Amino acid sequence: MNDVVDRFRDLLGSGCMTDPELIASYLSDWRGLLRGRAACVLRPRSVELLSACIRVCHEAGVSVVPQGGNTGLVGAATPDESGMQVVVSTGAMKKIRSVDPIDMSMIAEAGATIAELQAMAVEAGVLFPLSYASEGTATLGGALATNAGGVSAVRYGSARDLLLGMEVVLPDGQIWNGLRTLRKDNTGYALKHLFAGSEGTLGIVTAAAMKLAPLPIAREVAFCSVETEDKVLDLWIKLRAVADGNVRAIEYLAGPCLDLAKHEGLRSPVERANHYVLIELTSSRPDDKLGEMLEAFLACRLEDGTIMDAALAQSGEQQKQFWRLREDQTEIQKNAGHDFKHDVAVPVAKVPELLRRAVALIEAKFPEATVVPFGHVGDGNIHFNVVLSGGLESKQVAEQGREISIIIYDIVHSLGGTFSAEHGIGRTKIDLLESRRDPIEIDLMRRVKKAIDVDCLFNPGNVFRLSRSEPAKVQ
Repeated sequence: MNDVVDRFRDLLGSGCMTDPELIASYLSDWRGLLRGRAACVLRPRSVELLSACIRVCHEAGVSVVPQGGNTGLVGAATPDESGMQVVVSTGAMKKIRSVDPIDMSMIAEAGATIAELQAMAVEAGVLFPLSYASEGTATLGGALATNAGGVSAVRYGSARDLLLGMEVVLPDGQIWNGLRTLRKDNTGYALKHLFAGSEGTLGIVTAAAMKLAPLPIAREVAFCSVETEDKVLDLWIKLRAVADGNVRAIEYLAGPCLDLAKHEGLRSPVERANHYVLIELTSSRPDDKLGEMLEAFLACRLEDGTIMDAALAQSGEQQKQFWRLREDQTEIQKNAGHDFKHDVAVPVAKVPELLRRAVALIEAKFPEATVVPFGHVGDGNIHFNVVLSGGLESKQVAEQGREISIIIYDIVHSLGGTFSAEHGIGRTKIDLLESRRDPIEIDLMRRVKKAIDVDCLFNPGNVFRLSRSEPAKVQ
């Protein structure tokens, strides 16, 4: 292994890091639940250098852990404990190669953050539509590797929906250049969609061509309190009917979410309720009177009883304050105790049933737990999180967390949903994949993995267990 690291140093110089202090942040996941070791961390500055490093790994039989901004929530970018893996960070590959406001496309390298892509697009008078709370550190490569969704997915789709083309370094070091910006290209298998969502198990995304959208010139944000789960869905149906093309986001928060936010110094703009909905409308047309539209819509919903109270943001600063109630939830819940995350999705029509059944069962069995679901009601993706007291012993926390997860996943399964809507599988959800997906489907995935990564050197132990003989356990 020392010889291999020396070869990396010859290729990258200071871009090959072994100092324990310098590489510490690359060795654990964002939540601090997993921590591994690595022979070194590589930060190549070009696709050619990355390709050369992967050829070295391929020849030496060294496994590779690709890493973007390391903001994932399933441990897919964390090395194992062997100390024999190499972490390959794309963080030094940040060039935005082109922004084309006529073709409405952008080509950027994998290490560029989502916020940087958004800013560059605005300079060109267009919009890069991906948006989520970690966009300041999350990278384009990571977003594609996990098929990240976010708050704008209800209008623009997830990362895969915005993808036009890709550049990928394969497990043997070859570079596949598929950086086409064509909207139509029916020439065989859509390989770009195979790598999107593959979590670094098939290759390393080094650059991508992405769709852009017209830049909004008007934006309105409202925060509503709602009495019941059914009225949350009713609000979405009625909003979609009058403003479908303008809805950038419709986000749900359970009542306890704002109780936790209050402890962090954030204030609700509406009266206390069991449920809340944040709405954002945008438009790129100057003749759209969004403020009047949204104000009239909210007045009608107050009159017909769909909502209990509503606040329409009166300034850009107030819009940010409303959004903080939603975007800060991950950090707020992390600070509140032992946070058990469940990134689930059900058909939109089943969201009220999911909320009702799961909250009732968990509160009945674990009265001390704080049930704090929130998420993207417009596409059925709810982050059904539960916080357990920080005073519990670790054994109690693990046992209760396991029981809570089974309750939620059983309900989601009965409603025709999925246990992973946008976070992926990584290292933490392998058992769920094997126990709750069709064995034929899993076998097809394994065949794809084996065909592309013959020696299983790319992110081993992610998505699939290392050995089929290991028993599957339900989380």
